[in-house]
Amino acid sequence: MEEIPTLKILTLGDASVGKTCILLRFSEDEFPTVTMPTIGIEYKTKLVQIQGEQVKLQVWDTAGQERYHRTLASTFYRRANGIVLVFDLTDRNSLDHVENWMKQIRQKADPKVAIILVGNKMDLIDQTTFPDGKALADSYGIPFFMVSAKTGKNIAEVYNTLSDMIVRQDPTVLQGNNAPPATVHVRTPPVVQKKDTMCCK
Repeated sequence: MEEIPTLKILTLGDASVGKTCILLRFSEDEFPTVTMPTIGIEYKTKLVQIQGEQVKLQVWDTAGQERYHRTLASTFYRRANGIVLVFDLTDRNSLDHVENWMKQIRQKADPKVAIILVGNKMDLIDQTTFPDGKALADSYGIPFFMVSAKTGKNIAEVYNTLSDMIVRQDPTVLQGNNAPPATVHVRTPPVVQKKDTMCCK
């Protein structure tokens, strides 16, 4: 059986910006009403069509807390074909921290990695544009999307655009590629019933 090409996408950003909710909306079309902080790193997969070919997107969700991120192996950065860098449209600090995340990417990732800047929780703001996010993305020469993990708006567009960027930059990825890192520690915290939070809108 012919191997399905795999594109590895890393999701980065501060804690509580909604990375896990974006991933679940994309991979399972679900929005969790109760979430727990991501511990370490986890991933989901989804089959998509790119240029008429079936491709598996392996989307990694990372913990936003600095103490976890410091231990994130450089291997995950180096093996990533694309990166979704997320901030919270309702939290200015998370936008200000994008610069620090970009420094990490520049230091650890492949120079050719495709990057998209994503502002999540657009359902919680009035305006349909976010000039600061667009200006920041333009300064790095990367696309910018406003999304809502709660409603699903623009989620698919983010991954479609990123996949197209990856293939345009390196068409050989459709010929089958490298396996995931040999050692992956995935820890899933137990589900704890608690009141809904606004962290993943």
